[in-house]
Amino acid sequence: MFYGIYLAGIIFWILRGIGGGFGTLLNYMDGFTGMFVLVPCVLILFCTQSFKAFGRAFLFAFGKRDGSVVSYRESLLAVKMVMGISGLFGFLGFLIGMSSSIRSMEDLSSIESLGWLTLDLSVAIISLVYPLLICVILLPVCFMLKKHLTNNL
Repeated sequence: MFYGIYLAGIIFWILRGIGGGFGTLLNYMDGFTGMFVLVPCVLILFCTQSFKAFGRAFLFAFGKRDGSVVSYRESLLAVKMVMGISGLFGFLGFLIGMSSSIRSMEDLSSIESLGWLTLDLSVAIISLVYPLLICVILLPVCFMLKKHLTNNL
């Protein structure tokens, strides 16, 4: 219940922070960058066979409490894996974007090149926004799982 309130509050706060409604949210969306971050998350869950544990983490967050300690640990590990891999690939996307924009500059001495570099920087930073949003969504789940594990040991 409280996690749902948290998610609604975060969505409201982000929309308020970007200065508008869902229309301005479209300025921050990039399908390729989103896939660049999300596909490795899905792959790590698939390869470690942790889809169920990741899904259970959200059930635990929304109030289901009848799981074993082992299932709570598996869910915590799955959530941590997704947070970690999204951060890694978001940073990797940022580095790729910045290195390709710097490499494409012909003359770094002109002020016009600096303008293009700052425009490319704003696009490259989007690849850091997606992992941060994933972490904002998953952080309370991680804390709730840790709290339950600490109380039951």
